[in-house]
Amino acid sequence: MEEKSESSPGGRQRMLAGYKPTIGMGWAAVKRGLISHVQAWKTPDWFAGIKPLPRDMTSLLVALAIVISLMLASLVYGEHYLDRLWRGRLIASDELDQRTAHLVPKPETPQSQGLLPAAPNADQLPPPQLRLSQMGEPFIERFRDKSLSDHWFISDGWDNGEHMDNDWQKSQLSLGPNGLALTLEKAPDGHTKPMVSAEVRTLPFYRYGYFEARVKVPKGAGVVTGIFTYAHLDGDVRSNEIDIEILGKDTRTLEATIHQNGKSSLKRVRLPFDSADGFHSLGFDWQPDAVRWYADGQLIFEETGPVVAGLVRPQQLIFDLWGSTQLKDWVGPFDQTKGPWKLEIACVAYEPAYPGRVIC
Repeated sequence: MEEKSESSPGGRQRMLAGYKPTIGMGWAAVKRGLISHVQAWKTPDWFAGIKPLPRDMTSLLVALAIVISLMLASLVYGEHYLDRLWRGRLIASDELDQRTAHLVPKPETPQSQGLLPAAPNADQLPPPQLRLSQMGEPFIERFRDKSLSDHWFISDGWDNGEHMDNDWQKSQLSLGPNGLALTLEKAPDGHTKPMVSAEVRTLPFYRYGYFEARVKVPKGAGVVTGIFTYAHLDGDVRSNEIDIEILGKDTRTLEATIHQNGKSSLKRVRLPFDSADGFHSLGFDWQPDAVRWYADGQLIFEETGPVVAGLVRPQQLIFDLWGSTQLKDWVGPFDQTKGPWKLEIACVAYEPAYPGRVIC
């Protein structure tokens, strides 16, 4: 059945027909009032000549004023409003989408994400258990040989930016009775940076698993110990990183950090020991739904937020020791003359998942 709006021509005619009796009586009242006032103007005392309208006629004039107001509102505003409402009801859903497309920006087409999983099709969702596979073989390294194995890569001859006072030199890495040592100290005269230090990383890449190191960190404001996994920038694909950082100005606090695709999370955790007083095991378990940090086998922090879901890229395990004058608000004032500082690593281990105990 076809519906009709009051804004259509037929609707207006029916509305006017309903108002005719009231309009007729109102017009009679107006004529009588005009005659009375014209006669009053012809008398010397014009005010005294004005005759009041009968009571029923006064009511009719008030009703007429109300009716005229309603008619004007209906014919002027109502026409515009109802027409818009009716047209909106008649717009097909696909046409409405076309009309409003300019109001909501279309989502950008995702760029290639390298090792990121492909987005599922809307009509064929993956099973809930689908996940990226774990990558990497278990190992334990106690650094008892006279040289590093081919499992490791030593950074040599470059730096990580102006925020660091040092560059990386192979000479700053050594093996001894306590294992592997990274030393931060004054650079030789004529060196490009005022300080030199060491950085070492695994050659293999890992995805998911438990990473642990038994370390003794140095004290000193401006000095930073880093134990972390990292996947570098790759074109448009942002870095992935999971950190343990201990600042030399407060060696009883561990900074647990995640960086992924430009998003970060940070938690400062009070350790149950001073990490500079002796060797302690520090580690984190990276799984698809959570990252958990451990100190001497004790769970000290767990991150399960959205930032974890973006950790999908295979990463290398890295150790470094560095100093900074520029970042004094974070790491404290760095006095370069108080070195050397030494990070000692007695053991490093990896398992596909936390085994429920200390490995090193």
